[in-house]
Amino acid sequence: MKLLNKTVQYYFLLSVILLLVAIPVFYVVLKKIVIANVDARLVATKTQLVPRLQVMQFRNGEPVLGNDITLEKVGPNAARDSLYTADTYRLLTSHLVINRETYRLQIKSSIANHERLITSIIILQVLLLSFLLTGLLLVNRSLSRKVWDPFYKTLQKLRAYKVDDAAPLQLAPSSVNEFSALNTAVEQLAERSRQAYVAQKEFAENASHEMRTPLAIFQGKLDLLMQTDPLSEEQASLITDLATASQRMARLNKGLILLTRIQNGQFPETGQVAIRPTIVNLLEQYQPQLQLKELTLQQDWVEEVTVTANPTLMEVLLGNLLANAIRHNVQRGNIIIRLAAGVLTVQNTGRTEALRQDRIFHRFSKQSTDADSMGLGLEIVRKICDLYGFEVTYRFEAPLHTFRIVMKH
Repeated sequence: MKLLNKTVQYYFLLSVILLLVAIPVFYVVLKKIVIANVDARLVATKTQLVPRLQVMQFRNGEPVLGNDITLEKVGPNAARDSLYTADTYRLLTSHLVINRETYRLQIKSSIANHERLITSIIILQVLLLSFLLTGLLLVNRSLSRKVWDPFYKTLQKLRAYKVDDAAPLQLAPSSVNEFSALNTAVEQLAERSRQAYVAQKEFAENASHEMRTPLAIFQGKLDLLMQTDPLSEEQASLITDLATASQRMARLNKGLILLTRIQNGQFPETGQVAIRPTIVNLLEQYQPQLQLKELTLQQDWVEEVTVTANPTLMEVLLGNLLANAIRHNVQRGNIIIRLAAGVLTVQNTGRTEALRQDRIFHRFSKQSTDADSMGLGLEIVRKICDLYGFEVTYRFEAPLHTFRIVMKH
């Protein structure tokens, strides 16, 4: 829910609650005021009437004083005056002693008209408050939209902004102090992020170039050293270990640079990549490794899947999955590849227990004793999947380790 709608919703709910509470209270208070006025008139009528009654001569029974006033003789009674409501009338009952006789004086006043008046006032109040509430909500919504317009413009600019843009982020000025301060802070943050991105990109490029050269020289010198004669068995063993370490460093450097470039979004080019032909081509390249371990390969191509992605990254993703299935397999093990309904599944035999779910896709998380493993392959797989919105999962159903990538939902 938008902040503007949420604010208006709170205003509306509070107004409705106040309205529901205020109307009954107003009705009760207004009714008490009306009854108090009626009672005051009844008391005033009695006050004016009593002196006249004291001097009247009642020769033919009780006098007729009007439809709303009655006077009748009663037995001795010392009760006080009482005011009460009966049906639609308000009544005042009082006892008087006239010519040594006790009379009960009763004065009544209709409150039906007052009730209708109160009802009309309440209806009018409800209508006025409803119109006022509706008007306030509409005015508040209109003003809020104008006030929040700079925020939405800033949000639109941020959505379109890319950290690799050469031009710095420039936001529209705002007359609202808070939004002006926000725009300034966002511009500064965007500029720092752009500078950090440029610095990281330059570092990745420089590191890739600078480290590749000395590693190549080192490997070349080792090759020349291995060709020297005479060469003892101990020296040959040491040189072989150095060559292995050099190749490992080269692969590690390549993997780290690739991860950095993926994180920096340095693979903007995309195209239509067919998954099946890419995997088939990679399997042909991995034939020596498959034959060395005497692995049984089973392929189940239910349907072709084509995704929009960078071809190089997709080849890296699929290659890492296949290399992982081969490297961590057992001698004469199995590899099962299935492609169906936008889902690629790669299964392989291997260690007899499941890998740690919380560490399997993390950098340098090695759960095997293979010296050739860098601990970066599955991290790269996850990064590429995150880049293109794929979902990668792992599960173990003995004896198969299963990696599943959902490419299309």
